[in-house]
Amino acid sequence: MNEKKSGVKWWIIALIIFLVLGMMAFIIFMALFTAGVFVVVDKIVNENVIKIGSYDSNMSGYTDRVFTDYNSYSYYFDNTGLTEEDFEENNFYVFKIQIDPCSEEDFRVNNYKANLSDHTYEIGITYKAKCGLCAPEYLFYALKLNKDVTNPKVKVTHSARNNPNCPQDVAWKPMIYLYPEKDMNVNVKLANKELLTTTYPKYNDGWNVYAKTNGDLLLNGKTYYGLYWEGNNHKVEVKEDGFVVKGEDTAKFLEEKLAILGLTEREANEMIVYWLPKMEHNKYNYIRFETKEEIDKYMPMEISPKPDTVIRVYLNYKALEEKIDVKEQHLTKVNRKGFTVVEWGGSIIYE
Repeated sequence: MNEKKSGVKWWIIALIIFLVLGMMAFIIFMALFTAGVFVVVDKIVNENVIKIGSYDSNMSGYTDRVFTDYNSYSYYFDNTGLTEEDFEENNFYVFKIQIDPCSEEDFRVNNYKANLSDHTYEIGITYKAKCGLCAPEYLFYALKLNKDVTNPKVKVTHSARNNPNCPQDVAWKPMIYLYPEKDMNVNVKLANKELLTTTYPKYNDGWNVYAKTNGDLLLNGKTYYGLYWEGNNHKVEVKEDGFVVKGEDTAKFLEEKLAILGLTEREANEMIVYWLPKMEHNKYNYIRFETKEEIDKYMPMEISPKPDTVIRVYLNYKALEEKIDVKEQHLTKVNRKGFTVVEWGGSIIYE
């Protein structure tokens, strides 16, 4: 009888010891977790790297810098992100990254390393990639520093956490403008309707619009300045001819070439505003303009009444780290006359 009671007693003692050790292990784990031995994304964002916000421009003249007081900070960012109290005990290094809001979302600080002895910092910002492409925005972050730090060495990486299976053979943002010599009804049809992925206004069996001489297009009680579409299965590649342009020279290059191809300053401006942010920060760009025959083969366009002048400008480009040799593409000067139709668009070469 005593042996049975003794067995029960030791079983209970063993259970108590197991529970106590388990609780101690849990407490130690949580302490290490909270202290940052195990990286917590939200904690790092809140305590070391603070997201200020996004802007649709890079704030011309702004460069990444250290702010030591609120007044100098608020000159750029008003009441966004940081307060006067934040600067009482800390300086902040404010940096920006360029993002594409149509292909990047859910930004996180997934890596943060600091060497306080020599004031070096490594920050890894990741995002969820999705399929899309549009004009860039600029995302600003503030890195918290001690008050005595005014010249930190900061390395920022910006990368995707995933690899979506996005189509790479897409015609991006073709825009069609109509300029009749008199106000009239115009029908526009794209022959390969099955390739269309996005249209605005909605493309059914063509667009039937009332076109005015100033370029305005009336449809279903609304006014549009152009007809927009995108399409897939548009395969492009680096060819033997084209141009290789420094990223910083892209705007000047496009202004010159688009004028030759027949675009007005307004049309060229709209095309450049769309493509320039994707190109000007590259070391070099391979650029080639498709011929009208190549464009017509991919997406034939039928217009009634028949226009006197049709201008189709498709820009294909590939970002380059090093300069390559290609034969300079010959471009023929285009003169506009009579009822004129203009279309611009392009594709990215991924190969």
